Amino acid sequence: MIRSRLAFKTFWVFVTIAAVSMGIAMIASGLVMRQLAVDATAAALEQSAIALARISSIDGAALASAAEAPEANVMRITIVRANGTVRYDSASDPSVMENHASRPEIREALAGRVGTSVRRSPTLGLYMVYAAAPIYDSGIVAGALRVAMSAPGLDALLARFIIIDAMVALMMTALMAWASIAFGTRITEPMTALMDAAGDWSAGLLERRVRRFPGSELAPLAETMNAMASRLAEQVVTMRHQQQELQAILEGMGEAVLSVDAGMTIMLANSRARELLGHVGAQAAIEGRGLLEASGTSTLEALARSCADSGSGAESELTLYGDTARFILAHASPLLSDDGSRGVVLVLNDITRLKRLERVRQDFVANVSHELRTPITLITGFAETLETVQDPAETRRFLAIIKRHADRMTAIIEDLLTLARLESPERTALSRAPVRAAALVAHAIESLDNRPAQRHITIDTMVDPELLALVNEGLFEQALVNLLDNAIKYGPEGGTVRIAAAVDAQSLVFSVADQGPGIPARDLPRLFERFYRVDRARSKHLGGTGLGLAIVKHVAMAHGGDASVTSIEGSGSTFCIGIPLLSGPSVQDGTPDTDTPTTSS
Repeated sequence: MIRSRLAFKTFWVFVTIAAVSMGIAMIASGLVMRQLAVDATAAALEQSAIALARISSIDGAALASAAEAPEANVMRITIVRANGTVRYDSASDPSVMENHASRPEIREALAGRVGTSVRRSPTLGLYMVYAAAPIYDSGIVAGALRVAMSAPGLDALLARFIIIDAMVALMMTALMAWASIAFGTRITEPMTALMDAAGDWSAGLLERRVRRFPGSELAPLAETMNAMASRLAEQVVTMRHQQQELQAILEGMGEAVLSVDAGMTIMLANSRARELLGHVGAQAAIEGRGLLEASGTSTLEALARSCADSGSGAESELTLYGDTARFILAHASPLLSDDGSRGVVLVLNDITRLKRLERVRQDFVANVSHELRTPITLITGFAETLETVQDPAETRRFLAIIKRHADRMTAIIEDLLTLARLESPERTALSRAPVRAAALVAHAIESLDNRPAQRHITIDTMVDPELLALVNEGLFEQALVNLLDNAIKYGPEGGTVRIAAAVDAQSLVFSVADQGPGIPARDLPRLFERFYRVDRARSKHLGGTGLGLAIVKHVAMAHGGDASVTSIEGSGSTFCIGIPLLSGPSVQDGTPDTDTPTTSS
């Protein structure tokens, strides 16, 4: 019985070798016997051809003598003239047979020699053995007499030998199969037991033991493996107790703690470390993985290697990138192993919240700088222009514009501080007043100065003159300016920008549509984030800071509304600021960092 894959393979190897060997021997012996039979037949046919040629001639009497010969019952007899034409044939009509002068045996006979040949007969279409002898007339070769026997007749003579040969081959193959089963079972049964035991040990079942095989060549190996399993089980139990003690200590710590060996492979990690590294795709158990693989940052690995090489503690700040970026303050301390190699203990503190607070302060300063740039530029420009203007009316108009933008600059500072306070739990309402939507739009277009003319942009307005908006005029005008400025920057030269205001359900919606390249769908959810740019190189070239749309959303939410964008890539974008009607709330719940409604086609 075949009891394992190895025994199965052994069985088929022996059987295949035996079958192939017997087959080759049978084929070889059959071919040899057939050749011997062909040679014997050819020799017999030579004698018959010589005997018949002696009593035959080319005339009609010879034909009768040949036809009456005893060999004519089992052989084909053919008489050929010296020119190769067939005079007589016992199996076919001579008149329709082709010239035989080119036949090898006929060619030999016409040359005065006895010729033989084994080939397929063109006339009968059978595999034949031929022998031809010369017919003499007055000492001259007058023709040839050929006798032939078909190969099927030879195959019939060999059939009994082939059957006996096949029976012997089958018996030998069966004997080899039985021998292979016996031999394979003796060898593979202990090996199967050893492999099964090794598989259980690798799965942690160290209590498994290999049974004894007395007299087997593999018995010493089985005893050795059983002893090894016993020692390994003892070591595993000891290591498990130590690991449980250490894990209890680590789980009680609030910081993320990692222990790595000299090869930067993580040996121990507490739950806080698994939680901290989980955002980069690490599984719950990260022990046994490389530090670089588990953390996803080469900076942490470089810190650990530097500590291991120098033998002294080290500290560094780094960033872990995943779904969100996390800022980490890492402390590394050397850990000497029993084998003399030096590992590292890493303590990781998540300082993301502190970094975010710092970034908020930086963003606030950047926002203030960005928003003050436009009014300061306008004031400076009109002030320089006043130096050359002689017309009192123009002077008064420029002074009025300077004053308005100076007041607006002051209002922007105060309102940006108000927006910063809106992000805190103690939100307060903005100072708002009813303002005509047409006036808001007109003031925003006026603040653009000559930027539309520089790019030959036409601004179309669609605003009901009687439509009122309850807004903080300075902030809302700045939001519209930001949208118009972006539409001019990113729209085609000579294009059209459309700004409209209309009532939609319970909201007053201001929209700015451009004919620009559109915005990819992947960028729409983050479009209103601070400093986020779709095309950074182009935004920088056009003077953008990445704060304009963030201010727009701040303003919208400060008015109890929201900002949204609809974009068809390649066909322009439409930005909307929706705010409640006069009876709506003053401030919307949430923060400016919430998701922005977007539509992309």
